[in-house]
Amino acid sequence: MDFSLLGLWNQMGVVARGVVLILLGMSAYAIAIALERFVAFRRGRQRSIAFVSALQPLIAPNGRLEEVKNLQTTWKDAPLARVVILGVGEFTQGVQELGAAANDTLELELLLHGVERSIERAKKRELANLSRGLPVLATISSSAPFVGLFGTVFGIITAFQRMADPSKGGGGGLATVSAGIAEALLTTAVGLAVAIVTVWFYNFFTTKLEQIGGLIDDASGELTDRLMQHGRRRAHESPTGADVVRT
Repeated sequence: MDFSLLGLWNQMGVVARGVVLILLGMSAYAIAIALERFVAFRRGRQRSIAFVSALQPLIAPNGRLEEVKNLQTTWKDAPLARVVILGVGEFTQGVQELGAAANDTLELELLLHGVERSIERAKKRELANLSRGLPVLATISSSAPFVGLFGTVFGIITAFQRMADPSKGGGGGLATVSAGIAEALLTTAVGLAVAIVTVWFYNFFTTKLEQIGGLIDDASGELTDRLMQHGRRRAHESPTGADVVRT
C-alpha cells in the first residue's frame, strides 16, 4: 500500500478528490488576495508617510493652505492624502463661503466640526477600500476545516463500505481499511493547513489596517489643530472683517 501523497491521491474517491481540489482552489485564492493586499498596504503606507513630509510646510502657521489641493495629482495613490486634501478643501471652501463671518470664532468652530465629519467619512471610505478581500480571507479561514471534514466523513464511509464488502478485500480488519482512513484524514489535514495559513494572512492585514487607521487619525487630528490656528490667525489679521481669508 502506497501511503505517499501521490499514492493516496490515486486511491481517493471522487468526493475526496473534489474536496482536495476545492481546498487547493481556496488556498490559491487566499494567496492571490494576500499578495495583492500586501502590495496595496505597503504602497499605501509608504506613500502616506511620504505625503506627510510634503504637507507639513503647507499647513505650518505661515503655510499656504490654498496650495494643498495641488498635491492631489502627485499623491492620489496615498490614502492619507485623499483624506487630508478633502479636509483642507472643505475648510478653504467653507471659509470662502463665510466671508467676513469667518472671523467669528463660533462660526470657525462650527466649520471645523463639519470638516471633522467629512474627514471621518473619508477615513471610513479609505479603510473600507483597504479592507477589500479581507472578508474573503475570514470566510476561507473559518470554512476550510469544515470542507476538509466533509471529505473526511465521506472517506470514512467509503472505508467502512470496503471493509464490509468481501469482493473488495473486506473482513481483513484495520489493515483492509487503513488506506481509506488515511485518505479520509488527508482531507482534514489539507483543510486545517489552508485555514491556518489564511488566518495568519487575515490577522496580518487586520493589524496593518489598524496601523493605517491610526496614522490617518493622528494626521487628521493634527490637521484640525493647524486649521484652527490658521483660522484664528487670519481672524486676528482682519479683526474688522475687512480682509477676507486668503484661500
